[in-house]
Amino acid sequence: MEMDDVNQLAAHIRDNGYYRIGVDGMSGVGKSTLAASLARLLGLSHINLDNYLDKGRGGFRDYLKYEAIKQNASELECFVIDGVCLLSVLEKAETSVDCLVYVKRMSYGCWADEADCEVQGDVEVYIKNQRNSPIGHFIEGAETSLGTLGLDEEIIRYCAKYKPHLKANIFYLRKDS
Repeated sequence: MEMDDVNQLAAHIRDNGYYRIGVDGMSGVGKSTLAASLARLLGLSHINLDNYLDKGRGGFRDYLKYEAIKQNASELECFVIDGVCLLSVLEKAETSVDCLVYVKRMSYGCWADEADCEVQGDVEVYIKNQRNSPIGHFIEGAETSLGTLGLDEEIIRYCAKYKPHLKANIFYLRKDS
């Protein structure tokens, strides 16, 4: 199911009795904005994974405070949680959602991040080719000075392993303005 209106999305979630909602997607697609809106419309708590991140370390999943995420999620009966690599984080924090919303960034009617989410062939070769391309899309650099993975590479590897776009209950289509 695809939706592009947050009010319709909230109504669908409410009508289907979902009470633990996850919002996943690529970096910068509007996950936190959507999650905050859903939490407000549904009267739920909002858990933003960025608030559990030891920032400036050059990655995401390795620098989250998993025990705090697990504790917060277990204390809340109902919530909206958002962040990149969400299924991996939920697995490590030993928690789950009953509805996964995957945010697709749409541009000119096409899914702008599809190539990164549905890598054909070896994911490491794809990343190497993107890194070496003069028009490579990696934002904020592919690697930090410490040689740790950049966020884009981490997300591409996550998508290849967890396939969140295939496990989503609902796609939220965020159109570029």
